[in-house]
Amino acid sequence: MGNLVMGYWDCPFCGSKGIAGTTMNCPACGRARGDVKFYMKNVAEGEIREQNERGDVEYLKEEQAKYVSKNPDWYCSFCNSLNSDNAQFCGNCGASRADSESNYFDMLQKKEERERAAAAAQQPEQKRRNPLVILLIIAAIIAGVVFFLNSNKTSGDLKVTALNWDRSISIEKNVQCSESGWELPEGAELTEKKREIHHYDNVVDHYEKREVKRSRQVVDHYETYYTYKDNGNGTFTEEPNERPVYTTEYYTETVSEPVYKQVARYATKYYYTIWRWKQDREEKAAGNDHNAYWPELNLGGDEREAGRTEEYRFTVEDQKKNTTTTYRLAEADWRNIHVDDTLNITAKRTGKSAFISDEKGNKIADVEAVR
Repeated sequence: MGNLVMGYWDCPFCGSKGIAGTTMNCPACGRARGDVKFYMKNVAEGEIREQNERGDVEYLKEEQAKYVSKNPDWYCSFCNSLNSDNAQFCGNCGASRADSESNYFDMLQKKEERERAAAAAQQPEQKRRNPLVILLIIAAIIAGVVFFLNSNKTSGDLKVTALNWDRSISIEKNVQCSESGWELPEGAELTEKKREIHHYDNVVDHYEKREVKRSRQVVDHYETYYTYKDNGNGTFTEEPNERPVYTTEYYTETVSEPVYKQVARYATKYYYTIWRWKQDREEKAAGNDHNAYWPELNLGGDEREAGRTEEYRFTVEDQKKNTTTTYRLAEADWRNIHVDDTLNITAKRTGKSAFISDEKGNKIADVEAVR
């Protein structure tokens, strides 16, 4: 058992403080100690002391420590007084120890539970609901922001200032290409084949030994530190503990490391000619009216049409903001728009999913802003 340290208690009846733990009754009011919590004067609860930091710890003298029980005080169920483990009858009311089952630590636990319950009961109802209220407010703000960003905004009095269209036809030409590869494609005319390096593999050539400096943590020595345990009888026990102190140890280790070499791997490579369709040119047409047409094609025997693209646009001026925006849309809807028309365009506040609408925001035709 470690050294015994004097504990203290405060009288809950008259408020006297710093009463020695070995004192069973308050010197000021004479009341027996009851619902109290023992503490040390110079050592905080849970504190750890180093070997050289114990000069202010108040130890019990050896003669005094002989008569201190190792067990906690027992708690009288009749008068709520604490009594020494050595006593068989309550020093305050005379009740038998056999009629009481709780000790100091049981009493302390129940006291702390009562204090937590009382603190919770005193907390205003509104404060206990605060976390839920805050979460609801945050959820409402997020929902509001999402609703606002996804709501529609209609711009009116937009004057059409221009119409534009583009049509394009891609033309490919059949040309003879010289190519090479590790396989001969269907339809290719072979001109040459030969063995060539296909790739390299890393292969272990040999092993080399070398010395590597390493380090490791090893225990250098142990140092003692002290903790303090409440005995539940007005004293505390100073308990010595040991912890290792490490140092860094350096050493040399011989290791074998592989040395690699690159080994060429060969395969048959084919050289050939092959006819392929290649992009050659684009025939384009454009205009700023409704007379859209496709460009006329004059294809040679080695040419073909590869695809067509088209785009139809209109530009509007916001007369209030003095800004212009160009939109693209389907040809059928574009043909219903004319220069000097006044339109309403509705869009999400994020700028997405724009469409021509009536004054109430009802969709007439989808459009896409040209960036």
